[in-house]
Amino acid sequence: MFWLSPRDAVDLHQHLRQLHQKDEPIFGYRCGDRVSTPPEGFYWRIMAEHPSLKIYQLEVQQNG
Repeated sequence: MFWLSPRDAVDLHQHLRQLHQKDEPIFGYRCGDRVSTPPEGFYWRIMAEHPSLKIYQLEVQQNG
């Protein structure tokens, strides 16, 4: 779980990429009306199976 200020975003994006390369699941929680910006090449997928509809999983964008 991360609690970040806006100045931490660059380090967060690098850390998220490293976790994804290790096949670690990465989840986000929407506080307010939007989730944080994902790293380039990724997107947040809403986990509709969670009743709150505020849980997201980081996924790789498919160029297609």
